[in-house]
Amino acid sequence: MKILFLLPIVLIIAFTGCSANETVAAFVANDNVMVNTITPTRGNITVVGEYIGVIQPIQQVAVLPRLMGEVTGVYANVGDFVEEGDILFTIDTTELEINIAALEAQLDVQDATVRAAQTGVRLIDGSAMQSQVIQAQGGVAQAEAAVQQATLNVEQALLGIEQAQLGYDMAAQGLSDTTILFEAGIVTRNVFEQAEAGYANAAAGLERAQSSYALANIGLSQAELGHSQALEAQRILLEQAPEENRTRAQDGLAQAQAARNIIVVNLEAVQDRLNDATVRAPISGIIEMRNVEQFGFASPQAPAFLISEQNVMTVTFRVPRISAMYFNIGDALIVSDGGEEFGGAISEMSTMVDHGGLVTVTADIPNPPSSLLSGTNVRVFVDAQRADDTLIVPLGAIHHIAGVPHVYVADMGVARLTAVQTGIFNADYIQILSGVGADARIINTWSARLTDGVAIEVLRGE
Repeated sequence: MKILFLLPIVLIIAFTGCSANETVAAFVANDNVMVNTITPTRGNITVVGEYIGVIQPIQQVAVLPRLMGEVTGVYANVGDFVEEGDILFTIDTTELEINIAALEAQLDVQDATVRAAQTGVRLIDGSAMQSQVIQAQGGVAQAEAAVQQATLNVEQALLGIEQAQLGYDMAAQGLSDTTILFEAGIVTRNVFEQAEAGYANAAAGLERAQSSYALANIGLSQAELGHSQALEAQRILLEQAPEENRTRAQDGLAQAQAARNIIVVNLEAVQDRLNDATVRAPISGIIEMRNVEQFGFASPQAPAFLISEQNVMTVTFRVPRISAMYFNIGDALIVSDGGEEFGGAISEMSTMVDHGGLVTVTADIPNPPSSLLSGTNVRVFVDAQRADDTLIVPLGAIHHIAGVPHVYVADMGVARLTAVQTGIFNADYIQILSGVGADARIINTWSARLTDGVAIEVLRGE
């Protein structure tokens, strides 16, 4: 009975011992960390930068009148589309018309002087002395009238210089102040360019005033010379021989003709200014600003209209210098405005860095919708960094230890913690510069038990 009782126990122990060994072996095998591995791949990696940009028209022109005066009519409003050459507004021409009338009167007087001089030349031979004397006296009288008118012209031209100098000084001060504000980033480039345009127009106005003054002085000199010559011709006629009279008469005619030519030049200049009283659109586009009203005052120092060409808009944004190194003219980008997206391309890049270390970039947006208004802030998406045909791994395979990037490499059933040098990265991948090669089996599984030297079992390798 005892033997029969012990036999089942031995058999149970034998079977039980075999199962225990297998269980221990299975437990030891399952103690390895289960991992998946990948190998680095060669590919392209792009980092998309997001920036804030400002929409502006590709061309914006400030319309400055060449004349100063009262506005007699305004024919365009903000928001209107105008074609190049359309009339924007007109300026009162009363003063110009008075000047034209005065110059035409001077021209009539000078024409009479020329005719008298021509007659004097013709009558030198065989004409009665009395007739010549009368002619000479008439020439003197006309020359005196010419001197008086030329003196008045000089005074008017001097007044014009004073007014132009005042406008120039104001424009120069405005440009200086705007330059300081622009360099400080307080005002936009458009404001700075408008100040430059105002200064250029003021300088041109001062130059024209100085030219008019110079011409007026020449006219006065010519008139005084004509007067002196008329007096001399009269004296010669009375005192010297007919041959000398003939020479003097011819000289007087030449001087009279020269004086007439100066009047004609002045008259044509004033008539040209009369054309400037009708101010036309220099380009086709949308009127964004209007600073003149009927019966108001227009000045060359103040922009009257601002016209924007909007068939192509631009977006201007600023990027860090390191990102700008990857940009090229023609690179595509995306502009987002309230959920709408528009394509564009980089058209201009600044060659200088501002005080914040940023580079200004401009891109063109062709055929923009009417909803994309000038001055709108938009989001700009553009490839900020790029590496082509480079070694990349998933971003999640990187472990940062004491600030240094590492990867775990599967090596003969053991995890090896390996330091790597990384480059650019995006939401999915990171660039590997050194530390592992293309054949490395990098562990791409997270586990709290994963440490350097731990035994691993690879479940899936790619």
